[in-house]
Amino acid sequence: MSTTPQAISRSQEIRLVAGRELRIQLFKRSAVISTLVMLILAVGGILAVAHLTGGEDEPYRLGVSAPDTGAATALEPALEQITGTNGLPIKVTTDISDAEAALGISGDSDEDTTLDMVLDLTGPSPALKVTEQGNVDQAVVAAVTNVLQQAALSGEITALGGEPAQVAESLAGAVPQVEALDPPDQDSADFGARYTVLLIIDILLFIIVMGGGQIIAMGVVEEKSSRIVEILLACVRPTSLLAGKVIGTGTAVLVSYGLIGVVAGVTAKLSGVLPDGAVDVDTALVAMIVWMIVGYAIFAVGYAAAGALVSRQEDVATAVMPLTMTLMIPYILSFVMALQDPSALVYRVLAYVPPFAPFLMPARLVLGVSSWGEQLAALALALVFIPVFVWLAATVYTRAITRTGARVPLKEVLFRRSA
Repeated sequence: MSTTPQAISRSQEIRLVAGRELRIQLFKRSAVISTLVMLILAVGGILAVAHLTGGEDEPYRLGVSAPDTGAATALEPALEQITGTNGLPIKVTTDISDAEAALGISGDSDEDTTLDMVLDLTGPSPALKVTEQGNVDQAVVAAVTNVLQQAALSGEITALGGEPAQVAESLAGAVPQVEALDPPDQDSADFGARYTVLLIIDILLFIIVMGGGQIIAMGVVEEKSSRIVEILLACVRPTSLLAGKVIGTGTAVLVSYGLIGVVAGVTAKLSGVLPDGAVDVDTALVAMIVWMIVGYAIFAVGYAAAGALVSRQEDVATAVMPLTMTLMIPYILSFVMALQDPSALVYRVLAYVPPFAPFLMPARLVLGVSSWGEQLAALALALVFIPVFVWLAATVYTRAITRTGARVPLKEVLFRRSA
């Protein structure tokens, strides 16, 4: 009794192709070596930054040497309000009897308790003493000078029978408040942190979308030139082959770069490099992942279709050049938008255009000029656009994948009915 083999479903075909692509891309020697090298470079770079900037986390240490404890105690509350150049409040030590020992000049000094600067009040006039190699923080010098001047002014006011606190309050009230009616975003205090997050997100988006697309295009040409695609098409439908390649390669790329991102993030957190800014990193990460998937879905099928038009690896760069240039435009535009006015009408409109949205929408969210309503509206528009673009790319792929020899003209593929 003979049995007829059962045809597998389209979903089974896609799973088979996706699994094959995932295994090839994940365990290929060049891919493993590339991932390890990038992992080492990322972790090494973060540790190097942590080592070079580690001193900025230490508070500037100031000692006070006074003829009596009362003089030092009177100044201590004001001195403790001083902030160093590194943004940290200084550490004040009073009752310093030996300035040279406190600064680490004399031989009996303890390195762990060595100060950066000593305010000497024992002489006829105040003096700030440092070592020859000492790190003179000009912000601390200016702030200490201001504290001493305020103390001298308060003493003179008291001698004249006035109230220093009332005079200080009157002086503070006379300071005009500066209010910018239309301040540029790059002048805000948190712009540096926002721009740094934007830079990281855009670079990761660009690498994953373009890198994944290039891998797909080269894989399509390799199968086409070796005629393996003819064997594959005898088993699966062309659209299933296209979908499986996009899903499998995309998963491999996301896993590889996701591993690098997680390890780098943990390293940055443990080493103290990751700054606490005004940007919600978790929200930015969610937006990046969502738009990364959308951007990959939009461009990956285009790269596959472009790869199907040629039969030699030498022609891949020329075939995918229009897609790469289209990808570069929103990538560069996101940085231009950040340095100009992100709320301008032209950027608001372009952010809704599906090929631009994967870069402009997360950038606008990081810059604080986009709401979740805008994000969801742009996402819905992209999800409507993706099936149309996938259908168009699948048409090109299906009609060109079996044609070898010279490059297949795109116009001929689009406007000729398949046999």
